Amino acid sequence: MEKNLSFKLTQKNIVGANQMQALALAYIGDSIYDIMAREYIMKNHLGKINDLHKKVSSIVSAKAQSIFMQKILDENVLTQEELAIYNRAKNQKNNSKAKNASIMEYKLATGLEAVFGYLYLEKDFDRLEEMFSYIIEYYEATIQK
Repeated sequence: MEKNLSFKLTQKNIVGANQMQALALAYIGDSIYDIMAREYIMKNHLGKINDLHKKVSSIVSAKAQSIFMQKILDENVLTQEELAIYNRAKNQKNNSKAKNASIMEYKLATGLEAVFGYLYLEKDFDRLEEMFSYIIEYYEATIQK
């Protein structure tokens, strides 16, 4: 049996992302969010690798992600579909927990990562950039200071 091993970065490789398990969406969303944060920091905050790592951590930690997600929820930034993905992820039973975050912070962060995973798998790069820009504007205005 021959497998289709092709992969296209800009085309959907997975159909029905909105039907995937929420934690699977968060799994890939964690990586997408992390790479966006790393690229942003490298572009805008030059420094030694250790300094870059600390800045990236201030964006990608569960505690930071929970703050960003709460702001997104307070401002009604999510679409109905994104909100449904977020709620599924937040309410998913998960046996793991972040080292330096409360259970609620971890749930908010998982929801944010699931939304990023969903947008990535849907190849909705414009919306992904819009969401990340919203987070970064808030980060630069408040947390970064």
